[in-house]
Amino acid sequence: MSAAASLGAIASQAARQFAGRSCLSYGYQHWTFSRFSTQVSAIAAGLATQLARGSRVGLFMANRPEYVMLQFALEQAGLVRVPLNMRFTVYEVETILEDCGASAVFFDSATLDRASMLACKMPQLWWCQVDGREALSGNEWATVIQTAGNVQDHAKPDDLCSINYTSGTSGKPKGVMLSQRNWAAVYQNMLIDRDLRRDDVVGHVGPLTHASGTYFVPWHLRGARNVIVEDASIDGLLQAIERERITVFTCVPTVLTRIVNHPDLDRFDLSSLRAIGYGAEPIPYNTLEKALKRFGLILTQNYGLTEAMMTVATLSPSDHLLLEDNTVQHPIPRIGCIGKPYTFVEVVLRDKSGDPVAVGEVGEITIRSEHVMQGYWNRPDETAKVLRDGWLWSGDLASYDESGFLTISGRDKDMLISGGFNIYPAEVEAVLTSHPSVLEAAVVGIPDPDWGEIPIAYVTAAPGEKLEREQLIDHCKPLLGIKTPRHFRFIDTIPKNPNGKVDKPALKLAATESGRAQHV
Repeated sequence: MSAAASLGAIASQAARQFAGRSCLSYGYQHWTFSRFSTQVSAIAAGLATQLARGSRVGLFMANRPEYVMLQFALEQAGLVRVPLNMRFTVYEVETILEDCGASAVFFDSATLDRASMLACKMPQLWWCQVDGREALSGNEWATVIQTAGNVQDHAKPDDLCSINYTSGTSGKPKGVMLSQRNWAAVYQNMLIDRDLRRDDVVGHVGPLTHASGTYFVPWHLRGARNVIVEDASIDGLLQAIERERITVFTCVPTVLTRIVNHPDLDRFDLSSLRAIGYGAEPIPYNTLEKALKRFGLILTQNYGLTEAMMTVATLSPSDHLLLEDNTVQHPIPRIGCIGKPYTFVEVVLRDKSGDPVAVGEVGEITIRSEHVMQGYWNRPDETAKVLRDGWLWSGDLASYDESGFLTISGRDKDMLISGGFNIYPAEVEAVLTSHPSVLEAAVVGIPDPDWGEIPIAYVTAAPGEKLEREQLIDHCKPLLGIKTPRHFRFIDTIPKNPNGKVDKPALKLAATESGRAQHV
């Protein structure tokens, strides 16, 4: 595969090579590569009759075949994909559609309630329901998919392919511009450095609008079969693994935590699994330990960010364990480690002045690679802050060890200074989640008149366990010393954002308001 080819040309090449092989399953529906490609071409032709090249198109739906078909068709028709998480509110979707100047939105019954309200507020857009007979504006999905003929692929590698919006935790979300060349580089990285096999059956339970959708394409190009899990629940995934003989799935650590703590996990036949990928946020120590014990060395950690989509660093299955005295007698899981950079990716850790830091010291991750974004949509000032001299400044903090492994310390903006000491939440969370009675933990900092800032730990107990402040302090003090949290909040569930990540802004707000109330 050449990063200089258009994505449509790359997909067409896969369709020719694997024509009769099964490429996609969804419930009782199945597509061969040939049938899938024909359907995509028809959709691309239909889109080309309605929309001018370069138009931005929102995809606002649950996981379903139409999503990936539209993704491929938009690329072939020279249109720009704008993924919209199906859990987004009316306000979130409206903000993004207005920001990118969208021309059309494709939605389904799962998002119909919000799409209906938005269509009244934004009647100038083309609203089309993919699982209904009529769109809100009078256009029909059937018209799109039944248009005769094909659209010629005139796309060039540097054409804008997608605008992927960040979560907007520090204000309005920013649209990350990724070209066809950027995406081709992402897939190239995965095909070279990840163990992707032609006979794989890949299960998708996470949002196709995010990481799961990114994994769909490289396995498709390899000739594997992708399975979109209809019931995107833990039970639905476990049942699908057994029924479809799924060999690989990827997820956020939250999902893996629920899987390894599932009370009936051993009831499912998961013997077909050969690989599990995880990433997007730190994994709890206990989750990693349980997953390694239950599944063995089949886990792969992946680190990336929207601005350098997915493929920055990866930790292979065999590198998940630290070996004492170079033996396998007492293996210890590497916690917080994101592995080593992908082959075609440069990663340098820098201090605030831009100088590389020494081995063992914490610095900001800076990235140079062909898959780094073009910039933020209509935000040149914001772009200039993070793209400097050909390098992307990620905002993530990490350190290198002597062997070249990267370990995450957290976000630069999440670091807190308490009594003159730098405290990295990821370090504290790793220690907390190594306690056998802890399921999940999240640490945030709040202002304090005496210490400047103090860490607050939100903790959930493992099933059947009870937690008390004293036992966690006794556990943390020998390992963290002054970095031990001053306060613990025991809650039933750690809040998550629509992408399944820990919602730290919500926790920080709650901790700050609670702190203010105590001082009144």
